Amino acid sequence: MLAELIRFPLFRDLSSADLKIIAPLFHARKYPEGAIVIEQGERAEWLYLLTQGEVVIRYKPYDGEPINLNRIRAGGVFGWSAVLGSATYSSSVVCNTPCEVLAVRGDELRTLQEYHPQTGHLILDRLAQAVSSRWLDAQQQVKSMIRKGVKESVSPLGNGGPLMTETNVSPKEAQLRALVENLSAYIEQFHGGSVEFISFDDVTLKVRLGGACLGCPLSPSTLHGWVEGTIKQFFPEVRVEAA
Repeated sequence: MLAELIRFPLFRDLSSADLKIIAPLFHARKYPEGAIVIEQGERAEWLYLLTQGEVVIRYKPYDGEPINLNRIRAGGVFGWSAVLGSATYSSSVVCNTPCEVLAVRGDELRTLQEYHPQTGHLILDRLAQAVSSRWLDAQQQVKSMIRKGVKESVSPLGNGGPLMTETNVSPKEAQLRALVENLSAYIEQFHGGSVEFISFDDVTLKVRLGGACLGCPLSPSTLHGWVEGTIKQFFPEVRVEAA
């Protein structure tokens, strides 16, 4: 198992001591093309490191057809719900090709921090980096959803009337509200978390993370990497803080 871990991009430069600590936690598995590794709605227990092949992340709304959210290739990670504390997986994962993975139980990763704090912290940092990479891969889809929400929130009425904003709410605040609402919907599909608009004072946007983000060790990365990073793509002057 040490050899497999060393080859995985996230762990290539780990010390031999750290590798020996985490190696017993991982299990090698193989899946044929078309196999369902994760079924949406099933109990979230395992995090998967994809060492070979390609998988598709698929989400099925309760009243619609399945949506392909993302493709993950060798070197990627999926099954975040198991680490984020969600009871069930929010999406399905299907093998696009024959695949090989290293699987680790989410609860064992969380326990790692208790018994080996330094190694546990290091591994969670590496996982946070993998999350950030996956966010970048899905950036265009996120932008499309958000731009649609922003456009609808500030577009004029068909008769050329005034902007459709709430009383005493500036157009910029209405845009931010739409941005946060659409971003929250995407985060909920992605790993069962949420982000709520709290206030905006023309400088600072305050939001509150919820759902699977509560108590999650990766929540700072969600706040500053996903939420703040996306907000600043549209409003670079806005500062984002947790309420």
